[in-house]
Amino acid sequence: MIFTLHGWSFSSSVWEGTPFSSANHLELPGHGESPFLSTDLPELSAEVASLLPSGVTLVGWSLGASVALLTAALYPQKVARLVLLAPTVKFSGVSQPEAVVKRFLKRLRRDFSEGVSFFREFCSEEAPPVGEKLNPERAARLLESFCGLDLTRYASKVKAPCFIAVGDEDRVTCLEGAYGLFRVLPKATLRVLPGADHYTLLRRLSF
Repeated sequence: MIFTLHGWSFSSSVWEGTPFSSANHLELPGHGESPFLSTDLPELSAEVASLLPSGVTLVGWSLGASVALLTAALYPQKVARLVLLAPTVKFSGVSQPEAVVKRFLKRLRRDFSEGVSFFREFCSEEAPPVGEKLNPERAARLLESFCGLDLTRYASKVKAPCFIAVGDEDRVTCLEGAYGLFRVLPKATLRVLPGADHYTLLRRLSF
């Protein structure tokens, strides 16, 4: 069985038209009608694991990739294979400068709708306009947890084979984030997709 986790401010609709369109889609807390309560990513991984049968393929994109890796690291019996799309080993300080991240989080707290629109445009010129139901407080707390998370110590615990894909035009998690994670995962392969950005990567994948 295949389960997916989308990225921040998006929804499970991102998987339409991708190789994972028929998978079981999970919604992040603060997004849509998500059943999850925790906005702390390690705690959220426990909630995700509680819904999974054993031996699944877990697919995560962007922030969802961090949750997927945490789930595989902390609950290895649940995840037989990992697919991480546009992941990062650490968002603040690797993918983006710490000062840039702090400014954006302040901007988001000041005007959530404007911050989300800015982020979507930064992801890709092809990203759809905001149509998801978002809870500003919960979504902001989720992003803050992601920004401060360093996956290095968790990655070494991952037993499942892992496939990583990143676009060479990704301005969000960037090549540096994916390479940083690739270096510390025991069983990983990495594919760089020419001409793909943070969002269009999803539609250019083939398996």
